[in-house]
Amino acid sequence: MTNPVQGKIPKRNPYVVAITGFLVAMIDGFDTLMLAFIAPLIAKEWALPPHTVGTLFASSYAGAAVGATIIGIAADRYGRKRMLLISLALAGTFTLLCAWAASPMQLMALRAVAGLGLGGALSTITALTAESAAPSQRRATVTRMFLGFPVGAIVGGAATAATMSFLGWRGVFTAGGVCALILLPIVAIVTTESAAGEAHALVPVHSRRPIRDLVSGGRALRTFLFCSCVFLMLLTSYFLVSWVPTVLTLTGLLPQRAALAAVALNCGGILGTLVLSFIIGRSSPLPPVIFSLVIGALLIVLLGRYIMDAGNARSLLVFTVGLLIIGAQGGIPALCVHMYPSSVYATAVGLSVASGRLGSIVGPLIGGYLVSANLGWQRLFALAAIPAFSAALAMTALAVNSKQIAPEVQDTGDPLAATRR
Repeated sequence: MTNPVQGKIPKRNPYVVAITGFLVAMIDGFDTLMLAFIAPLIAKEWALPPHTVGTLFASSYAGAAVGATIIGIAADRYGRKRMLLISLALAGTFTLLCAWAASPMQLMALRAVAGLGLGGALSTITALTAESAAPSQRRATVTRMFLGFPVGAIVGGAATAATMSFLGWRGVFTAGGVCALILLPIVAIVTTESAAGEAHALVPVHSRRPIRDLVSGGRALRTFLFCSCVFLMLLTSYFLVSWVPTVLTLTGLLPQRAALAAVALNCGGILGTLVLSFIIGRSSPLPPVIFSLVIGALLIVLLGRYIMDAGNARSLLVFTVGLLIIGAQGGIPALCVHMYPSSVYATAVGLSVASGRLGSIVGPLIGGYLVSANLGWQRLFALAAIPAFSAALAMTALAVNSKQIAPEVQDTGDPLAATRR
């Protein structure tokens, strides 16, 4: 019988795994924005009121939150490649089935199950990407991998906008499902069962108790603060992406030009995430993320002052806010890798995705209330900056707490560390 420590583990090229992760994240980003584009077509065909369309969005986000948590836990317990393949199969199959939905209730149910797969895929591919990379490169690698999400949102959104007039909303769902299913053989070929990378691991790394490991060793407060940070960050990001174009339209800007604000925010976020990946590859991700949130919050307040300005100051502010706030959001996977041992990467990412999805639901709701309250733009954006400031404060507390955690619970890249605790 082969000793598991001496047994050979199939070699994996970390760059190939990271590129595969980038593609999976692109599918997730594409799916997230795809529904925003085709929702008017669905509402028109079925004569749906706005609250029903909102429920359709919520069902997808809720499914992703549940999937990220449950499948993330299962991935750390039973194997990440296995759960990633299951996640992609769920996402692809049920997105395809959405094209044949006969009623709003059917579509909601199908979107919820597809969301389970999408959330689970993001959790598992982040863990696989992190563990395939060298320990010194993990934070930077997963941050760059996560760039696939905003890239997929922009590229997929542009493709959807260009084709939905002749494909229809059912055709768009078909295309999204096919894209997810195409990744199945790619993932099956380029990834191996969960291991911490052949250059720095000898045995597969799994946790028999991922939830307990996530909160043991003094990590309970850390996990609470981390989830609070992610919730507040995503709340701010989705408030901005959802409502800045609407606010600009209310100030008199043409809808076509106002829509470019969402593109500017996301483009800023892509650049911010890329810059952040080089910084956190050399040091802890906490200080640069805190800095981004504080300065970004100040610029949100300033945006309220210049929102009526038709000059370049407003456009530059929108882009820079995206660079800092959405860019900081891109550092979330690196924070998971930095703060938790490799045996619970998927569980940590899953919990962060669930917290973020909750923020993505609450943010637009709060934005709708603030816009309808007619508070004035300066006061509205000052209030919108509070969650970003709060996230920075929570992350500062997280940094202080991290220094108090015993060194042995930090991940060193040693695959046996989890079994020694």
